[in-house]
Amino acid sequence: MPMTPVYALHMELPEDKRAGYYAQIVKGLAGRTRLLDREKETLIFASADDRDAAVPVMEQYKVPCEFENLLRLPSPLRLYPEFSDYGFLSRLEQAYLPAELAAIFRLAPEPGTGRPAEPRQAELQLREHLLADWPDEGEEKTYAVQAHQAELAEGIARAYGCRAVWLHRPEE
Repeated sequence: MPMTPVYALHMELPEDKRAGYYAQIVKGLAGRTRLLDREKETLIFASADDRDAAVPVMEQYKVPCEFENLLRLPSPLRLYPEFSDYGFLSRLEQAYLPAELAAIFRLAPEPGTGRPAEPRQAELQLREHLLADWPDEGEEKTYAVQAHQAELAEGIARAYGCRAVWLHRPEE
């Protein structure tokens, strides 16, 4: 199953008005759109339409903003040390990664290699490159790596008689 993106709006709040502005903006959004989650100056929406509905509020308060697509990771999950360099945990303790910087995959046996697949060994080799992993569909695990490490993940998978089945991989 492919990963479903969520839609972020990053605000650039003025330093001297941060707390007051933030409260006014959140209040202003209440009647115009549905906020899914937030973290500091990042507002997260379930749809692009909801995110776009927030833009007039940003214009009203003269707050510059930028858009970003995020991947919301399921719970429970294990986060690795490099996760915090790319992703974040929200106020609701939900984990997010930027969609253009992350690649998500599962390991599957590679048929026709003439040797048994060793997904556990592949996982051990991959660990130093992982951002996160989580259980999915029974005993299978799903893995997140930095997008630029997708080919490395494929090579490690092949070395252990497996293949990477991509659930999300940014356009190259």
